[in-house]
Amino acid sequence: MSLFEELKRRNVFRVGAAYAVAAWVLLQVLDVVGEILQLPPWGGRLILALLVAGFVLTLTFAWAYELTPEGLKRESEVDRNRSAASQTGRRLNRVIILTLVLALALFAADKFLWDPARDRVLAATVAEQARSEAQAETAAAAQAATQAATLAAAQAAAENSIAVLPFADMSPEGDQQYFSDGIAEELLNALVRVDGLEVASRTSSFAFRGDLRSLREIAQALGVSHILEGSVRRAGDRVRITAQLIEASSDRHLWSETFDRDLDDVLAVQGEIANAIVSSMKDELGLDIRPDQAAIASHTGSADAYDLYLQGRTLILARSEIDRAIVLLEQAVAIDPGFAKAWEVLGAANYVAPSWGYELDGDPYAGALAASERALELDPGLALPWSVIGQVGLFTGAHDYLRALEYDDRALAADPNGATVHLWAALNLADLGYTERAIALLRRCLEIDPAYGNCRRHLAFMEYVMGREDEALELFQQGAEAGFLGNDVLFLPLILRRQGRAAAAYVASGLVSTQGFPVGDLLDVLEFPDRDHSAARQRFRAQADRLAWSNLANRPMTAAFMGQFDLAAIIERDYLGWVWSPDLKAFRQSPEFKALARGQGLLSYWRERGFPPFCKARGEEDFECE
Repeated sequence: MSLFEELKRRNVFRVGAAYAVAAWVLLQVLDVVGEILQLPPWGGRLILALLVAGFVLTLTFAWAYELTPEGLKRESEVDRNRSAASQTGRRLNRVIILTLVLALALFAADKFLWDPARDRVLAATVAEQARSEAQAETAAAAQAATQAATLAAAQAAAENSIAVLPFADMSPEGDQQYFSDGIAEELLNALVRVDGLEVASRTSSFAFRGDLRSLREIAQALGVSHILEGSVRRAGDRVRITAQLIEASSDRHLWSETFDRDLDDVLAVQGEIANAIVSSMKDELGLDIRPDQAAIASHTGSADAYDLYLQGRTLILARSEIDRAIVLLEQAVAIDPGFAKAWEVLGAANYVAPSWGYELDGDPYAGALAASERALELDPGLALPWSVIGQVGLFTGAHDYLRALEYDDRALAADPNGATVHLWAALNLADLGYTERAIALLRRCLEIDPAYGNCRRHLAFMEYVMGREDEALELFQQGAEAGFLGNDVLFLPLILRRQGRAAAAYVASGLVSTQGFPVGDLLDVLEFPDRDHSAARQRFRAQADRLAWSNLANRPMTAAFMGQFDLAAIIERDYLGWVWSPDLKAFRQSPEFKALARGQGLLSYWRERGFPPFCKARGEEDFECE
């Protein structure tokens, strides 16, 4: 007997069909009641995995055993002349038919009776169609925008401009990218100080790491006329650095050289390269350059401290393993207590760690303050420590916006081209309701660094606050096309839903991090404010209680949108720009908002420096916001 005939005789096919249909019915039931049972996101995947495993075991069992009038027996023990396999097969046929009838009944109920399930299916279908159309439109628009941008960049590229691309790591183990990046960035920082030379920002230049476009195309995209590229090979205590300066329009090499040095001489090598580049460009571009203008300050005399600093700084820039970065930077300043740049980055690392979910030993804000103050003692010309000191004052209970904005001004004066200090100053102004002033700083941030995704994301949100929804969507789309979605996009589905683009809103809601809270509930509350949403609000409060309120993403803004004003006001310290959303007029007129404005220091700043356009004083103690 062939294998196929034997499988058929032992009813393996019938058992498999019955199992598959029953499993499908079970999955449909779970899909309907899953939200009621509040299954975790991984629950459905676990059940599916168990069903697949059960399918294999069931087929194996059907092959090895047979159901007889005397009970279950191994197939090898059953007399073929007395086998009951045919009777068992007829019973299985009836089971399959009944299960199929049940499956069809469930399908009909899901399609015609159960509105929520039907809506999900329809929404998913519409969303897929919208996604396909949007992808086609986006591809066409992106191509047109790229062509226009390339042409504009080519026309606007100044003759005396340069971009420093990330140097390639050619080390044997391929584990020195942080070191290569450090070399390239030090060169970039040196070239920035040359009068009359325009230098593309680090973020914009480094965004082309691994890009397969030609140097001419990269230069056009960055709006520069020259490209500096190179490689670093580090083996033991020896370093080989190769650098070449290229005129992008002609692909002509203006200068190229290789440096072989001991690791202890690496800072001196960077100075040699920077001066060689500037000397090469001096005659080509007619620049008036002082001999020391491109010098690289020796921040530390210790190669070990410098190496640790580069590793830690690389992790901070990527917002990755911030706790490990802090350890590396602490080791660097322990080796060289006079290393100002390491203290600067250590202060920033301690400050950002809590907002990125890292729990550190001790008080991170105290660590941020101490490190930043030490950095300024060593080098008063640094900018970032001033911003960190001001921000720490807001996050440690003082809520002193006067002091924070004063330190922001110091940071901006110390480094007018610092993108991050522009961003943090803008966020403080946005907290206070001075949205247009914040927008001006964010636009300047993007002029300095067009690839700074966080600046673009916050600018999009503030355009939404000002009611300019089309501009907000365009900015968000630009960020998304560049690969940056951000971590606070709750406003996006709100705009799309209000514009009648339900399918796009459905897709966009998948970008919002709310730890399982159904964004559809939120959209319904905002689109149909006159309906009874008590059940949705109960689900939100239950979710907040279950997850611990302090850990719920978008917690205060989501709570305010849901009408849970008491939860929206329970914050120790958070970015407050969301309170000015056009969709939160009721919240701004609530007692909870007034308590928040007093407790977070907004009111005291307003009384000192003036109310924002949305608000005005009412007597000596009260105020109101439209």
